[in-house]
Amino acid sequence: MKKITLIFTFLMLTTAVSFGQVTAVVNAPVSDASTTQNRAPNGTSAHSFMRGSALALASELTGIPASSSLSLFGFVTTAGANVAVTGTLTVYMKNSTDTSYTLGTNWGTIITGMTQVYSGTYTVPANATNIDLTLTTPLVYTGGSVYVAYDFVRTGTAATTPATYDSNSTGLVGGCVSAASASAAPTTLTATSFRPVMRFGYPNPYSNDAAVESINTLGNVANVLNLPVSISALVRNKSNVTITNVPVSANMTGANTYTDTKIVASLAPGASQTVNFNAWTPTALGANTLNVSVPTDQVNTNNSSNFNTTVSCNVYGAAQNPVTYTSPVGFGTGSGIICTPFQTTVASTVTGVNIAIANNPASVGRNVYGVILNNAGAILATSTNTLTIANGDLNTFRTFNFSPSVSVAANQLVYFGMAQTANATAYYPINAYANPNLTTTYYTTALAGGAPALVASNLGQMGIELNLTGTCTLGVDSVDELVDNLTVFPNPATTTLNVRLQSVGENASLEVYNTIGQIVIPSQKINTTAFELNISQLTKGVYFLKVNSDNKTGSLKFAVDR
Repeated sequence: MKKITLIFTFLMLTTAVSFGQVTAVVNAPVSDASTTQNRAPNGTSAHSFMRGSALALASELTGIPASSSLSLFGFVTTAGANVAVTGTLTVYMKNSTDTSYTLGTNWGTIITGMTQVYSGTYTVPANATNIDLTLTTPLVYTGGSVYVAYDFVRTGTAATTPATYDSNSTGLVGGCVSAASASAAPTTLTATSFRPVMRFGYPNPYSNDAAVESINTLGNVANVLNLPVSISALVRNKSNVTITNVPVSANMTGANTYTDTKIVASLAPGASQTVNFNAWTPTALGANTLNVSVPTDQVNTNNSSNFNTTVSCNVYGAAQNPVTYTSPVGFGTGSGIICTPFQTTVASTVTGVNIAIANNPASVGRNVYGVILNNAGAILATSTNTLTIANGDLNTFRTFNFSPSVSVAANQLVYFGMAQTANATAYYPINAYANPNLTTTYYTTALAGGAPALVASNLGQMGIELNLTGTCTLGVDSVDELVDNLTVFPNPATTTLNVRLQSVGENASLEVYNTIGQIVIPSQKINTTAFELNISQLTKGVYFLKVNSDNKTGSLKFAVDR
């Protein structure tokens, strides 16, 4: 189980494949937002001697053409040691067809049959960076997996705070072995699933390779705000020459449609550019897929990227929706608030927050609650409900309500998120997913509030959403009229929701969405103004009832609590 502790240092964001002018670099394994201070030299006295070995799978090295000469190797730090620490590093490599780590834990056995590709200076950095070493004996890559072994000896003054390395803990069980000592090079290593992200460089063979690396827009669009939604994408030139006049197209399908194209006039080798598209305005509630693409070139596997976004009446959030969350985030044994900013040009009223609860069994029995703070970090409200996390809460969204609701003025900056209480056993309650080019900012503060501190490390995109109040303006005619004629009770409900309409038009229908935009009760015909809706199959949480009648569409929020 991956466990991620909040780290307050700057992270240089990287992607799975990055290119310089003549050298291409593949990161393998790709980061899943986990980190490690143990599987690569961390600079402390306890790591005066450090040895490790890891397997990079063929499926993780697919960007490297067979017969390429691996001429560069390195790591990625997400936080530096308190001081730079010098030492020597010897690196070994060999090609393999293995799909699991089979070299054992004895150092002598591990390096048998490997080629020494580097022996020289290695500096444990005092910042978050890419560490790249030019290999003295490049390895010709045969197209499969690659074993790496590394042997570090500290020569400079030791650090007191260890460096932190980007890693992957979910891609290969037992995919790394490592050990460290203050006094002598270890001969027996210990297996782990935490593999450090390793950088493999090779001569860039491509003269025409543009890539769409990420999309930045809202995953949850709250139509109650009635604001256009910005869209941008990060495009990189992965060629070994400058490329010019590259069309970049954005297209949306689903409940809403949208299209726009921009031209990147010139992009130097290895350079990236943020492409800003025209904003889009929702015309319908529901799920959408936004695709950003560049034309066919020499590497077509990176020409396109998708982003899932859902339009609801009242839910606002940055994370893709729907999306699969994979990474627990939290304070470990500590306590605090983790939050993200909200600021718009229109006044709004906040009724609560939705939090993605991680699939972290250590969280069961621990207490969390919702919170909203002002720009100085003073607490404006805490949720009326505190969640004692149960097994059924893991890997779900849970809603935390504010009573009374919190009014937010136009252009007022607030922060919303979740508070985690301290516990003797470490736990990580917020769900996140890996996003190498993260643009959402997250902040932390104490449970009592205080000046928000930026979380500058990339811990992934977190499942934190805001619930707003108000009516929407989607549909052929005014939604407000239908909403005024629509009543649901009780609210919260348990197994049955009573629905009342003043009138029912021809071909009237309803459907129910959850807070992440998924249809949980499919469309069904309405033929009466008063009826009971069976909601016994719904789990505890917040939902949206959408009604269509006489070319009008209305949406009301209700809660299930049992």
